[in-house]
Amino acid sequence: MENHEIQNWESWKSEISKVRSNESRLKTEDRYISSLLFRGHRGGSWKLESTLERKGIELPAINSFSTQIKEIKLAFESYMGSNWSSEFKASDAPSPPEDYEFMVYLRHHGYPTPLLDWSRSPYIASFFAFQYPSLENTVAVYSFREYAGGVKSGCANDSSVVGCGPIIRTHKRHYIQQAEYTYCRKKVGEDWYYSGHEKALNKSSGDQDILQKYLLPACIRSEVLAELDSMNINAYTLYGSEEGLAEMLANREYRYKS
Repeated sequence: MENHEIQNWESWKSEISKVRSNESRLKTEDRYISSLLFRGHRGGSWKLESTLERKGIELPAINSFSTQIKEIKLAFESYMGSNWSSEFKASDAPSPPEDYEFMVYLRHHGYPTPLLDWSRSPYIASFFAFQYPSLENTVAVYSFREYAGGVKSGCANDSSVVGCGPIIRTHKRHYIQQAEYTYCRKKVGEDWYYSGHEKALNKSSGDQDILQKYLLPACIRSEVLAELDSMNINAYTLYGSEEGLAEMLANREYRYKS
């Protein structure tokens, strides 16, 4: 992983332009290039951890978590008054986990999962980095590309990143936030387990799992949120809820100081 220190908002916008220019160049080449994804962190020192990891929960076997998800799904189906069908079934292949769509739905409603969420928009990722005041001097925006050409290689006993793709039927926030998701897995004996992204991405090199980290000063938060709001990127447009509307209006009233 490469670290880049960005001095101000204008410099970050210039960097985004460079990234997008390079993205356009790569797409003209005759090889498979996966989407460039972005993720914002309120603290520059924060690790790339799923919500399960952030809660201190030991990462489970994939089959064990799938069983847990099925039990939880019954409660949500009772609440919603309808059944939640899934296109994704159990598989040993590097593909989305079983009931992936429902895991995304849970993720958007605060239930901890082993998924790591990203956005295809660097500006949306920037919003999440600056949304709340930071206790650190810097915030971070990560960029990640799983494939940059060729075939992805790895060992089953090592942690590896699996991209899940954007086309699913789930909560509308998934599309509003231009979201995609990754998870990590490794084989322990005969069983697949979820594992941490940090372990896998620390070994990334070449044309796969390319990770960049951009550190921006936390003190530019007001400027960033004001400009993102002018681009219609705010808590209301990204969450589509009454809470998001209240946050957007409060930010405008108090000039993004809270």
